[in-house]
Amino acid sequence: MTSTIDFEALTEEELKQREEEIIGSGSEDELHELRCWLFRESVRLDGKERDINEMTERFETERRQFREEMRSLNDQMERDRRLLRQENELFDKRLSVLKNGFDQLAADKRRLEQDRMMLEAEREVVERARLGCGEFLFRGVCDSWSLRKRYRDLIKIFHPDNAGGDHEIIQMINQEYAELTSEYGA
Repeated sequence: MTSTIDFEALTEEELKQREEEIIGSGSEDELHELRCWLFRESVRLDGKERDINEMTERFETERRQFREEMRSLNDQMERDRRLLRQENELFDKRLSVLKNGFDQLAADKRRLEQDRMMLEAEREVVERARLGCGEFLFRGVCDSWSLRKRYRDLIKIFHPDNAGGDHEIIQMINQEYAELTSEYGA
């Protein structure tokens, strides 16, 4: 009886040589042992091949998923870039509107300042005219009787209850009348 051969311990070259010896001049037991070993090796290799195929399929599935995720992420990134570009354009437009608004506001402020200065000048001219207005209204009055007559006429014309009445003019008339009354001794 021959001892069992440890085919797993042999190198590839030794295994080929041993197989040729057994096939060419081996005993029935050795042939049977070789067949059993070949069968086990075939089953083991089939299992390995199945494992490799499963891993390959899993890797292919993972690669497809990875590519899909990459495509999705690239699409999302492109959408985000477009959105960022649009937001930047909107920001630039808003900034431009604000700058134009501030420029317009500055121009309006300058015009308002010019208008204010003109109004001040006009007020000064009107004030000077008003100061002389009281004297103008009582021009030609030379005695207390004509002073009272002119005063009554002016009050009737410029009284605030009348359509053309003005409170400020009445005050000027009263002030001028008081000055002239003391002057004429009425």
